[in-house]
Amino acid sequence: MKMLQQPLRLAVLGVLALGLLASAHAQRVVRDAVTGQLRPLTATEAKQLEDLDRAMRNRVPRGLLTGTPNPQPVRMPDGSDFLESTDADLNYSVVVRSPSGRLVHTCVSNPEIAERMARGKLPAFARNYMERLNDER
Repeated sequence: MKMLQQPLRLAVLGVLALGLLASAHAQRVVRDAVTGQLRPLTATEAKQLEDLDRAMRNRVPRGLLTGTPNPQPVRMPDGSDFLESTDADLNYSVVVRSPSGRLVHTCVSNPEIAERMARGKLPAFARNYMERLNDER
């Protein structure tokens, strides 16, 4: 019986440790373009990221067919329900050419970020992300 208790204690400790790790505060980091090491965001990068987050949260979804802001479900005469898809349901596939000449493909859910990526006008944190994608492939 004692032989079974030791692995059980270790398993309980492992579960507790995972719980503590999951509740730890998250930190946003970027991969440094020069060294390749992870580093904390600069104040400018953090502000750019916060502005993008705020813009995404404040967007009101519009119906793709009618353009109605925040469309509501409609009960049809046959009893079925219809909900118009919105622009919030879309994903944008973007392919850009990296500095090394390779094509890098990624999907994003924000049309503004997709447009910036296509035009090459990305904030620093997003450029680092794209460089990391390029390095991994």
